[in-house]
This record gives sequence, structure tokens and C-alpha cells, in this order.
Amino acid sequence: MGFGAGHIQDMNNRIRQNREQRPSNKLKFKENNREAIYAETDVDSSLPQFKTVSAEELDKIKTGIRERAKTDQKKYQIILTTIILTGLVSLTILIIAIT
Repeated sequence: MGFGAGHIQDMNNRIRQNREQRPSNKLKFKENNREAIYAETDVDSSLPQFKTVSAEELDKIKTGIRERAKTDQKKYQIILTTIILTGLVSLTILIIAIT
């Protein structure tokens, strides 16, 4: 019954090992207690505190992101147009050279 080179057994071993590494599905590990599984003992398990920004600073950040997106979009359009025009010119030259 030992057909093959052991590929199926290797696959089964990997599946079993990966399953063993997953956290438990018991109810005590679900909902709010789940984050304590990966927490170290000296680390506070409270939720992260994010920085608060004033409305004016938030508007500056948003406009900066929008301007950067516009410039990236323009660069993309220029590159795409250049590639398309280069392709059309080379296709035209190729057609003229064939005929």
C-alpha cells in the first residue's frame, strides 16, 4: 500500500501541524478574551490610544493627500499616453515597412 513518494503523508502532517498552531476555539477564547491569547504578561492589553488631530490639521492632511493623488494620477496618465503613442507609432512604421 506504499504507493507514491509520501506527498500525501507530508501534506497531512503539514495540515495537522498548522491546525495545532491555531488558537483554541473554546468559548473562553472568544469575544473580548481573545486578544489576551497573544498578549505578553508585561504588555498592557488595553486598546491602543490614537492621536487626536484638530479639524484644521485634519483638513491640511486631507488636502495634501488629495494633491498627491492628483499628481500621481497625472504622472500615470502621461506614462500611459506615452506608451500608447509609442506603440501606435511603431505599429504604423511596421505597417508601412511591410507594404
